[in-house]
Amino acid sequence: MNPLLMLLFLLWSGFALADPASLPDELAEEAGMLGSILSDGRAVFYPESTSYLSLSSLNGPGYSNGVAVLMTLGGWGGGATNNQYLALYAINDSIAGVSPVKTYRLLSVRHVGGKGDRLFTGVRETGKGLVLSGFSYAAEDPLCCPAKPLEVTFTFGERGELLPAASPTQPWQTANPMRPARSRLSPPPIADRS
Repeated sequence: MNPLLMLLFLLWSGFALADPASLPDELAEEAGMLGSILSDGRAVFYPESTSYLSLSSLNGPGYSNGVAVLMTLGGWGGGATNNQYLALYAINDSIAGVSPVKTYRLLSVRHVGGKGDRLFTGVRETGKGLVLSGFSYAAEDPLCCPAKPLEVTFTFGERGELLPAASPTQPWQTANPMRPARSRLSPPPIADRS
């Protein structure tokens, strides 16, 4: 079978199974606002490529569950580039019988993929955290079509931040092994005192 046709089918089935049309209105509005904030002024949020997953294991002060949203923004710099983000929202609890003004509260957002990097088609919750499944690029893959199966796991930090499972103690590290692990804004490493 043609690899391009297979990839298109997998992308379609991954998004179809997530049923983006069922994204609750208030959550769709929150994701759209986040897309506007993340945009360079040209990139647009693609709600039709957004999937979400209700989370039962997420809890913290003022919330007892949440949702993970896998979203895409495309058209960076007016071109054909796209980026994917994983956003983690808490669902606010009522406090002392008073309902919250907003249902959803953004806890964390991470750049997780995009054109030339990797493409995720699904998200699921496991005992270890959130697992994103999709594809990365092998050396021979064209820019349009990553074909190497990939899974990346994120855990939840103490404040609900998304952390790569490989380095949960270093939240400034990127989940993308193709990018530098530290930026000039990263905290300096702690010297070994042994």
